[in-house]
Amino acid sequence: MSVPKELSVIGLIMASIASIRSHRYLLKEFVIRDIKGRFIGSMGGNLWVIINPLATIITYWFIFSIVLRVTVSQAESGTDNFTIYFLTGFFPWFMFAESLSRSAVSMVENSQLITKVVFPVELLPASVVFSSFIINGIGMVCFLLSLIAFGYCHFIWIGMLYLIVAQIIFTWGISNLLAALCVFIRDIKELLVIILMVWFYFTPIVYPVSLLPKTFQKLMVINPMWDFINLYRQVLLQQQMDLPLAVGIGIMSLFTYAIGTWFFMRSKSAFGDVL
Repeated sequence: MSVPKELSVIGLIMASIASIRSHRYLLKEFVIRDIKGRFIGSMGGNLWVIINPLATIITYWFIFSIVLRVTVSQAESGTDNFTIYFLTGFFPWFMFAESLSRSAVSMVENSQLITKVVFPVELLPASVVFSSFIINGIGMVCFLLSLIAFGYCHFIWIGMLYLIVAQIIFTWGISNLLAALCVFIRDIKELLVIILMVWFYFTPIVYPVSLLPKTFQKLMVINPMWDFINLYRQVLLQQQMDLPLAVGIGIMSLFTYAIGTWFFMRSKSAFGDVL
């Protein structure tokens, strides 16, 4: 028996893309609402978007450069400044982790809206991903400006655009999957906290990969976030990019987006009944 076009993998993915495209103005409004909602009622307002990352940079600089005085290998990392090495991985990770943790509950937190108003619900996890990347992207820009002050600027930084787009697509796919799963399994929210904590320390962000035993270094091939962070560090600190690895994460990101989006679109007809 043939699968109806509207229920096929490609059909559902294309339906999601078409929906996002046709409702892009509504998506924009959701993103703006989410960003404004972060700072509503605060005296600092949108200034917190800049204050928070600057405070993060200064705090980690004090801890790693003044108190602990940790260093890394210049030859391996492209810098001997551990604060720079750490933050080059921390900001991409934070954009990813915050997107997942917030998008996972995006359907549940908007249950009243979903059950009372007819609109494309796929906009909700998408808006969370975009708003998280915008807000934390400003922090990344603050960090890039500090790198420029340290003399790291290079024309190959243009490759950052590719990495950011690939990471958004990758994150979006997982966010769609988690948002759909959390509708049916509310424990996903609590489980995700544990998963992200373990994933963070399993990824060489606070330590060089060379410190891992050889066996664990080989396990990095199953950690897609290590590929992203490795490429960020290559571009920002070593002025180079592993092209086969970059192509690989692009393909992996598209595949992840396809799987997550298919599952979300396949499940969304039941959201109203469960929520």
